Amino acid sequence: MPDGDIVHSRLRRLFQKPYKWLCEGAATSDDCARVVLDKLKQDIKTKGDLPISLAQEMAASISQVMGAIDEPGEGDFARLSMEFDNLIQCADGRPDLKELTLRAGKSFLNDLRNGREVDVTNTSEAIVERYMNEVYESEFKERIPLTAEHHAGATQEILEKRIEAMQPSIDSGIYKFAQNAIKNQSVAKLSLPRRSSRKAIDLDEDLLAG
Repeated sequence: MPDGDIVHSRLRRLFQKPYKWLCEGAATSDDCARVVLDKLKQDIKTKGDLPISLAQEMAASISQVMGAIDEPGEGDFARLSMEFDNLIQCADGRPDLKELTLRAGKSFLNDLRNGREVDVTNTSEAIVERYMNEVYESEFKERIPLTAEHHAGATQEILEKRIEAMQPSIDSGIYKFAQNAIKNQSVAKLSLPRRSSRKAIDLDEDLLAG
């Protein structure tokens, strides 16, 4: 399918192909996940490094509080939340990126406050991972139901099952993207995770052509 073909009006052009693959059901869950991750990687790289630097500043604030107090209280978490708000407000950049990063940071903070298991040894990486998940959700997953009729006769129920089936691969790929972004201090060199030794599927292939 040429990149210009639109089969879902509420999805950006970048994500038309992975949506089409999911609807047609000809590819495996892993291959569908891989084409989604490829487009997600492109999108994250285009969005730039602002979320990375913001996540690192949020992580530094959390580390400072956690290092100074044995058991942070509600007041400490409230101050951190306000710090995050101020950080985002003062940052120079696209409002949508700042909002996605703020949601990621506050999600981490909320889990920390409520005693849920979070990685406090790699806080910046964990926040970046959540930011990338926010991008995936807002740009692709949450938009899929926003059409009256799906491509190739697929139903919403079928698509939900296919999305659920590829979720572990999506999660693994995003985790590796986040590791890479923190390691390089940038999203510029993001790359797809290595795949199995079996024949790689062509990410530009039309699986139903023939």
